[in-house]
Amino acid sequence: MKKSSTLFFAVFLCGVISANVLGIASGREFGAINEYFINRYLYADICGRELFLYLFYERVPKIFLLLFLSIGIYGTFIINGYICYLGFSTGFLAVIAIMNYGIKGVLLMMGFFLPQWIFYVPVIAIWYLGLKRYKGIRTECVSADRRGNDPIRYVILFVIGAVLLLLGIFMESYVNPFLLQKIIRFLK
Repeated sequence: MKKSSTLFFAVFLCGVISANVLGIASGREFGAINEYFINRYLYADICGRELFLYLFYERVPKIFLLLFLSIGIYGTFIINGYICYLGFSTGFLAVIAIMNYGIKGVLLMMGFFLPQWIFYVPVIAIWYLGLKRYKGIRTECVSADRRGNDPIRYVILFVIGAVLLLLGIFMESYVNPFLLQKIIRFLK
């Protein structure tokens, strides 16, 4: 887990550097952080139930695809690639938010990621640690009987991960829009 945290922050730094190299001009037009979107979001009437269904059908198939791909021989590469994607995206977006809104951009970035990432990060950690256990990539040497390849353990991890994912989707669809609108009102 320490290696993946280091990887995340190294790629986060690359995202920060990339956003600075591309400059403010491209940052002002960048997706969800531009003025037009923020102003429109402030007055949007967001239906949590519809957003929940949209996010469910958006997130769950991608998670299952990542789980399926990570079981193969390139599993750790898939997880590390996803962690790199998250780190680069977060670093890039953080710089764009700070370029557009100054120090208040940090608050805006927190609004984009909270509270759903409180549940998504443990899902990624369970996925990472479960795969390491599944593949036997551990530092201690134990016998095959005590290695922990018990199917019940993986079912329990899968259920815990699924519940956390659903809680994250719930938070993203019901709590995050309300929180983000409050933050945008504060920024104005």
